[in-house]
Amino acid sequence: MNKHFHAATSAIPELFAELAASTPFTAKGVSMQKGRAGVYVFLENGVPVHVGRTRNLGERLRGHISKSHFSASFAFKRTRAVHGKTATYLTKGSRRDLLNDPDFKETFHQQVQLVKGMTVLFVEVTDPVQQYLLELYAHLEFGLPLDEFDTH
Repeated sequence: MNKHFHAATSAIPELFAELAASTPFTAKGVSMQKGRAGVYVFLENGVPVHVGRTRNLGERLRGHISKSHFSASFAFKRTRAVHGKTATYLTKGSRRDLLNDPDFKETFHQQVQLVKGMTVLFVEVTDPVQQYLLELYAHLEFGLPLDEFDTH
């Protein structure tokens, strides 16, 4: 087995334990988070609902609470679920097209506000291989859907 891969996979259970035991916080995009690489978890009412990885925690969390459908991808995904819409790469049903619907746009803004109020867990992980593996492992451990790992 590749030595780097073996070392990375061996560290994942301990990194997950650190992530799960980390101190929850709500402030998103503050200067103390700038440049921190790792894996984060959004908790809604104490329940894990989203896992992500980032090279810059401050920018990524700030993006999640922006009103841009490009950076607030988790809120947009939740909005699609509320409205029963699936992702498409066609003009009809695209992100831009969906946001032309006032009801969809309102729900999107509501979802951004919900994400803004969620607590976050975070563990610093600089190795990109460990980030990928921990993100997948956390999805599995928290019982979250693996649809974000599908190819597009």
